[in-house]
Amino acid sequence: MQSAPSMISSSAVSSDRPHLQSESQNQNFANKQAWDQLYASTADLVWGAEPVGFLVDFLRPEIAHGRSFRRGLDAATGEGRNLSFLSSLVDELSACDSSGAALTKMPSDIKRRVRLEHCDLSQTPFVDGSFDFILLCDTVETLPDADPVFREMRRILAPGGALVCNIPGPEGDVAGIEMTELGEEKYLYQGRYFFKFFNDDEVSRLLSVTGWEATRRETMTWMEAPHPGFRTAPHQHCSRVYLLTALPEQPASTSGTQVAF
Repeated sequence: MQSAPSMISSSAVSSDRPHLQSESQNQNFANKQAWDQLYASTADLVWGAEPVGFLVDFLRPEIAHGRSFRRGLDAATGEGRNLSFLSSLVDELSACDSSGAALTKMPSDIKRRVRLEHCDLSQTPFVDGSFDFILLCDTVETLPDADPVFREMRRILAPGGALVCNIPGPEGDVAGIEMTELGEEKYLYQGRYFFKFFNDDEVSRLLSVTGWEATRRETMTWMEAPHPGFRTAPHQHCSRVYLLTALPEQPASTSGTQVAF
């Protein structure tokens, strides 16, 4: 894998509260602050150094069939728990997160091998079609508004590329625990961290309106160790895991043109 400088580039992240924004935008601002403060609150790696429990098993069939990737992105990388594994699959690896504290804590040996960007997931600095592989891990459920993030991932994915993401429902050990319900399966964990648990219809809507097709789906279960400053006990995750491809862009309709059905 190609080496990269360890300097962290920064874009599209503001420390000032936005003015006259929607409820979801204000929630997004508060949510990003909460995660950044979590990462800054401990010298330990909050999520540990091993890849998330579903990742290796889910990608094993792709590897077995000889699929390879030239340019990859770990979107919402956090402290980089998945990067060592991803670097064995991808020739040129990038990673981004909205938390500067998380990126700063990333182990130096990983930083040297990865291009890092400090940015909002809905406004990344990457040009169209930058990557043929994107990982969006343990992230969708933490987004107050997932639609613009999925549209942005579609923009920066190259034609024929793959997006791997997990989208949890209310199954597993964590849904509702120490959470204040906001309605529609939306919660605040410990009064600070936004979570949304999706049913199948909500996942279908999300993928449809943002232009994605699921080519694989598996429901996967794995155990997580305690997370310093966040969750004190071992716990089980159960989540749908998807391999997504972008649907072709629909041509803009011409004014006055009639379409026969």
